[in-house]
Amino acid sequence: MIQDRVVVITGAARRVGKALAFHLAKEGYKVVLHCNTSLDEANSLQQELQHMGYESRVVGGDLTDLEGLPALYNSFMESFGKIDAIVNSASVFHNISLEDTTVQRWQTDMALHAAAPFFLAKMLYKHCKERDVSGAVVNITDSQLNSPPANRPSYYLSKAALAQETTILAKTLAPYVRVNAVAPGLVLSNGEDACFAKMETKLPLQRTGTPSDICEAVSYLLSASFVTGVTIAVDGGHHLL
Repeated sequence: MIQDRVVVITGAARRVGKALAFHLAKEGYKVVLHCNTSLDEANSLQQELQHMGYESRVVGGDLTDLEGLPALYNSFMESFGKIDAIVNSASVFHNISLEDTTVQRWQTDMALHAAAPFFLAKMLYKHCKERDVSGAVVNITDSQLNSPPANRPSYYLSKAALAQETTILAKTLAPYVRVNAVAPGLVLSNGEDACFAKMETKLPLQRTGTPSDICEAVSYLLSASFVTGVTIAVDGGHHLL
């Protein structure tokens, strides 16, 4: 059981972020539930965790507002007085072709998936160094980065930046902060149920995944004190195809 450790989960109100909140709370973490537009869902999640006897706080804020990140980080800090780990789970994945990709779409994807995790990790590093303690960052990337489909080019490029950022920051922020990543495969459908059904028979493990599969990998990386700079593909072997 984890004792007195505080983890920030960005994008915690829905999907994998929500599953991570339950999983890590059950492991003993005090959880800071970040959300942007899903405040009602985040508050509902906080109430569920409270009823189960787990400590959590809701902090709302726009991660793409890079100038506002220091204030948002301070709000994370105020929740429990410290931060030990950050899971960068917040994401958007609109199905937008190259022809329809605007400058604003590009900037939003890069800010959310690469810039915000970078600066949050930097702030966690300074916090851990001042306390002379160890911290951890787990980034959520994507298992299709080595062979991405043609749709969502802006999304995949920003997630590729996050994947490379994981390696660079693992070296830069050592020894105070370990930086690793989990690359999910087919875990939750985004309205692409037909693709899920088709891929289920093609994956080496002959099944699609569940959010709990991601949670287990994140939990391991948060506690694996001799592991940094690695990405675990949690995709049923999709990366082997």
